[in-house]
Amino acid sequence: MTLGVQSSELLIVLLVATAIALIFERLRLQAVLGFLLAGAMIGPHGLGVLSDIGRVHELADIGMIFLMLTIGLEFSFERLQGLKKLAILGGSAQIAISIALSILFARWMGWTVYQGFVLGSVIALSSTAVVFRNLLDRAELDTQHGRIAVAFLVFQDLAVGPLLIFITALGQPANSIAASILASLAKAALLLGILLAVSKYLLPKLMRWITLSKSREIFLLTSVVLCFGASWVGAKLGLSAALGAFFAGMMLANTDYHYQISGEIAPFRHLFVSIFFVSIGLLFDAGFLATHAATVLPIVCLVLFVNCFVITGVVLAFGYAPRVAVITGVILSQIGEFSFLLLENAKRGFLIGEDFFQTILSAAIITIFLTPFLFNLVPSLMRLTAKIPFFGLAPLADREHRRKTRRLRDHIVLCGYGTAGRDLAAALTAEHVPFVVVDMNPQNIHTARADKLQVIYGDAVN
Repeated sequence: MTLGVQSSELLIVLLVATAIALIFERLRLQAVLGFLLAGAMIGPHGLGVLSDIGRVHELADIGMIFLMLTIGLEFSFERLQGLKKLAILGGSAQIAISIALSILFARWMGWTVYQGFVLGSVIALSSTAVVFRNLLDRAELDTQHGRIAVAFLVFQDLAVGPLLIFITALGQPANSIAASILASLAKAALLLGILLAVSKYLLPKLMRWITLSKSREIFLLTSVVLCFGASWVGAKLGLSAALGAFFAGMMLANTDYHYQISGEIAPFRHLFVSIFFVSIGLLFDAGFLATHAATVLPIVCLVLFVNCFVITGVVLAFGYAPRVAVITGVILSQIGEFSFLLLENAKRGFLIGEDFFQTILSAAIITIFLTPFLFNLVPSLMRLTAKIPFFGLAPLADREHRRKTRRLRDHIVLCGYGTAGRDLAAALTAEHVPFVVVDMNPQNIHTARADKLQVIYGDAVN
């Protein structure tokens, strides 16, 4: 058996990406940065190792679908209702203001309004992967600025779907923009309606029937078929395959099986999403950055300033301490991984030119590389702002912080709700010990719900 050209290129991508990602992990930098650098090194604008990057982009398309599926899986109506006003109203204001300021900047640069809209959409999305990892490594996830940052990130991730629709629709001729937007929204509503109907009336019965087989292979295949099926329908309706995957994730997120689905697809998602970021790096042109630095660097400054200024202002408007607002603005000031998806979607639809694409791509990659250094500014900012008395005042934030949380704390995870599990659950209930049940048996899930227990469908060893 001989190794074909496509297999050789894939092997090169995975080998270089793994090596560089390992080095970045050793340096306590995010693997995403390593994937981008790996693509830039072996791409046509770097060492030219890959002769045909089209093959890699085909795999990257799968990565994009898995990426959007993951976003959709994070979207549950229960979670949406639990989002605070800061996430929904503040997140909406932050995205709208970022787009408005970017359009003004684009007009000043002599660009079109559409290019300004794309720039604003790209700027408005911070990096969930990079910020979350830094907050986790620094044990700041449960700090006030950490919780606020996560709230913004969740809303921004959910905004990717609508932004994809507007980027595609607004790229049409001026006399047909309104009709294009209405058509895109109508198609999206049709697709979403179909998927919601399926998720309410057909999917629960289908998934229950699948789980009765107790086969993880069949469960995984069914989930993948649903994902790619929705992507195919989305593409056929004139929307993007990525948007179809997002809606599929939404459909699956509102079932009892979304935890298990997330666990099953995680290895494939990591693989293909890594290839997606490498494919973005393949497009990076260091020569273009060198010759157009006078254009790229002001955009980098614009990104950092707009994100920091807008997010700081929004957080202040909701009554949080100036110190918390400034720190949140600083750590969310970079361009995120989902921005690449918007940018790539616009480029593949021939809605933006190569120079504009390279300009924004270069600025985005620079801001992501700056993120670890921005996080290093946080201790200094906290010490500096601590010397300013009014920077610590936040009456509204205090009231918010005192609200009782519904999240479980110091709880027990009960693996299985069979005979022994039910006996243990009864004992824990009698002793008022909080717990959650994890089980893969549909009948046990039904019994636990009937007993009014918190229960998750999934394999506890996954």
